[in-house]
Formats: sequence, C-alpha cells, structure tokens
Amino acid sequence: MTPTLPIITQLIGFIFLIVGLLFRTFLPKKINPLYGYRTSSSRKNPDTWKTANRYSASLMIFEGIALLFIGFIASTFPDSGAIGSVVGFLLFIGSIILLIGSTEKHLDKLFDKDGNRKMAKAQLKYKV
Repeated sequence: MTPTLPIITQLIGFIFLIVGLLFRTFLPKKINPLYGYRTSSSRKNPDTWKTANRYSASLMIFEGIALLFIGFIASTFPDSGAIGSVVGFLLFIGSIILLIGSTEKHLDKLFDKDGNRKMAKAQLKYKV
C-alpha cells in the first residue's frame, strides 16, 4: 500500500514551494484576474497588490518547506491509509487558511479599509 500522508504533504509542499518561488521571482506587476494573491483587500491599489503578493509568496515558501518536512517525517511511520489522506487534506486546508489569514492581517496592519497606508505613530506625533 502506498503511504498517503507523506505523498500528499510532499506534493502539496512542493507545489506551495514552487508557486511561492514563482511569485517571489516574477512578482505580478499589475493587478490582474489570473496571477497573484487576489482578494478584495489586495486589489485596492498597486501598493496593496505588491505588498500582499510579496508577503504571501514568502509565506508560501515557508509553508512549502514545512509541508515537505512533515512529509519526510511522516514517511518514517507506517501508512495510516484513509486517516493519512484526511490528515494530509487538513494540512492543506490549514495551510491555505494560514496563508490567507496571515496575509490579510498583514494588510490590515499596514493599510486602512480604503487601501491607504496607515501612518506610523511617530509620523502622527509630528504631523503638521
């Protein structure tokens, strides 16, 4: 029987790593409907677009490496069959939730609801 958990996590990890490296290397220059991190908050303006894509690419690379590592660790254990498939699927869903949640939180920290950069406290203090 083929070990499902290692295969699923390594495949997903490899895909995350490759996509993250592609996004990092070929950062989408313009807001587009096909390529890049596309949410309503990331598409507000070019600044939010660039920030979201750069941040999500780095996070995808990290998640890809983590999933590859989990896959290699899982390959040392006996196959769990259907349970391994479910765990692999949950790791995949969790990675997506972490990617979107972290990127949106990062955008919320840097930008207001209209996509304008928030001023740092030091800038607010000395604003004329």
